Amino acid sequence: MAGKSSHSRIPHGRPALAAVFLALAIVLGGGGTPNPASELALELLAVLTALAWVWLPRAGQPPLPRDPLAWAVMGLVVLVPLAQLIPLPPRVWTALPGRETQVSALALVGAADSWRPLSTSPSHTLASLLSLGPPLLMLAMAATLDSRQRRWLIATVALMTLVSALFGALQLAGGNDAVRLYNASNQLVVTGFQANRNAEADVLLVGVLALAALSVALPGAWNMRGRRTRSRWLAAVAALLLLATVLTASRMGIALIAVALLGAGAILAQDPDRRWGGSLGRVAGAGLALLAAGLVLLQSNARLQAVAARFGLQHEGRAELWSDSGYVVAQYWPFGSGMGTFMANFIAAEPLEVVDATVPNRAHNDFLELTIEAGAFGIAALAVVIALLLAMAFLAWRRRPQDRAQVLFGVAVLLVIGLHSLVDYPLRSMALACLAALGAAMFARPPAPAAERHPA
Repeated sequence: MAGKSSHSRIPHGRPALAAVFLALAIVLGGGGTPNPASELALELLAVLTALAWVWLPRAGQPPLPRDPLAWAVMGLVVLVPLAQLIPLPPRVWTALPGRETQVSALALVGAADSWRPLSTSPSHTLASLLSLGPPLLMLAMAATLDSRQRRWLIATVALMTLVSALFGALQLAGGNDAVRLYNASNQLVVTGFQANRNAEADVLLVGVLALAALSVALPGAWNMRGRRTRSRWLAAVAALLLLATVLTASRMGIALIAVALLGAGAILAQDPDRRWGGSLGRVAGAGLALLAAGLVLLQSNARLQAVAARFGLQHEGRAELWSDSGYVVAQYWPFGSGMGTFMANFIAAEPLEVVDATVPNRAHNDFLELTIEAGAFGIAALAVVIALLLAMAFLAWRRRPQDRAQVLFGVAVLLVIGLHSLVDYPLRSMALACLAALGAAMFARPPAPAAERHPA
C-alpha cells in the first residue's frame, strides 16, 4: 500500500538472515571456553549462514562490504593468529623468548629440530582463529546492509536483550535449581543467555543503547499520542534492562550504567523530529528511579544486599592475577605465546604460594592477555584497528548525518565493551564479540544506491 512507510516492512532475504544469525549468536555465543559445545555450534552455524548469504538472490545488492576500511579491520583481526600458525625453522622458533621448556621437552623425543609455529599451542591458536568466524561474519553482513536494514539488526538486539532479561528473572526465581544454558555458570544472579554475569551485564547495557537507537529510527509520522506511548514503553523496557544489570551483581557492569545512559542520551539527541527531550527525560528518570528504589530495597532485599556486598573487594584477587600476568608478559615479550595459550602458560608460571583448586582461565584484562598472547605485534594491530574504527566513525558522522544515531550506537557499544575489557574479558564471549562487530559495522559505508550501481 502506498501509505505504508518503508520502515514497517518486515525484512527478508539477506537482512532477515543477518537478524536471525545475530539472535542465535546472542543465545549460543555466551558460553565461553568452558562451554565449547555451544561455541562449536555457533561456528558451524556461521559457515552455513555465510553459504546462504552468498547463494541468496542479490536483488541488485552486492553480498560483500563496500567499505575498504571494513576490509582492513577484518584483515588485521585475523592476521595475528594466522601469522602465529606459520611453521618456522628450528633455528628461528627455538630462539624465541620463553621456549626453553618446550625445546627441552621436544629434545627428549628427538623433535627439537622440527619446524614449529610461533604459538606454543597451535591447537589453541587455531581454535582462537576459528572463534573469530561468527563476529567477522556479523561485521561483513551488517556492513553490506544499508541504514534502513541495519535498523532491523538494532531491533533484534533490543528484542533479544529483553528476552535475556526475562530469562534472568526466571533464573532468580528458580534459585539454585534455575534453568541455565551452561553447566559452568554464575549462580544466584542474572546471567540470561550468558555463562558469565559480567558478559550478561554488557549485553543488557547494549540493549539499552539499542532501545535508544530504535526510538530515533522509528517512523516520525506517528501522532503525538503514539509517540508518547512508544516513549513510555521504551523507557519502561530500558528500566527493566537496567534493573537486570544490577541483579547480575557485576561491579563493572553496574558502574557502566552511567556510560550507557550517557550514550543513550547522545543517541536520543539525534532525533530529527526533536522528539528526544521527553524520551531522554524518561530514560534519565528511569535510571534515577531505579537508583532510589535500589537504595530503599537494599535494607530488606537479600538479592540487592548480596550485590552490594560484592563492592567490598575483600576477596578481590585481580591485583595478584595482573601482577603474575605481568611476569608472563616478560617471559614471552615481544613475540607473545600464541592466541589462546594464556591459561597453560600462566599456570606454568604461577607462584606456588597462590596455587589452589581454582583455575585462572583468563587474565581479567583483555589488553593484558592480548599482550601475553600476541606481544608487541598484537598491541600494534589493536592500535591500528582502533585508528581505523575511529576514522570510519568520523567519516560516517561527516558524510551521513542522517545515520548519526547509528554511529553513536556503534561508538557507545564499543566504549562499554572496551571499558569492561580493562577488568574482564567480554570479547572472549562470542555473543559480545558479535555485538561489538555490529557496533563497528555501523561505521561502514553502506552499499551504493541502485541508481549508482546500475546507471541508465
